[in-house]
Amino acid sequence: MVPPVIYSVDPEPSIWEQTQSAWHVAPGGALCLLQSDAGWQPEASVTELLAKASGWRVEYALMKAGVIDRMSVNGIVSDPSYDHLIAKAVRQTTEITESADEGGANGSL
Repeated sequence: MVPPVIYSVDPEPSIWEQTQSAWHVAPGGALCLLQSDAGWQPEASVTELLAKASGWRVEYALMKAGVIDRMSVNGIVSDPSYDHLIAKAVRQTTEITESADEGGANGSL
């Protein structure tokens, strides 16, 4: 039995991201969710793999926001070392949004 292949449709990783190991995307766009094919356990629940895919999405957003420069080795689901960075990314996004809103309000006066 071979491990399942999961692709992200939204967001869809760019060709450049597919060539960089920091993004955990294989050439062709499949997500790298396992350290090796041997890491796949067919008897395991599919929810474990879906949790890893969800964690990949969170790390992808952190990469896009420039909060991290590479995804974690084991994935954010089992590696809490990036958890505090989620709040940082939210603060950055909020500040950018508020600045844009203030700029729009000031520009309309």
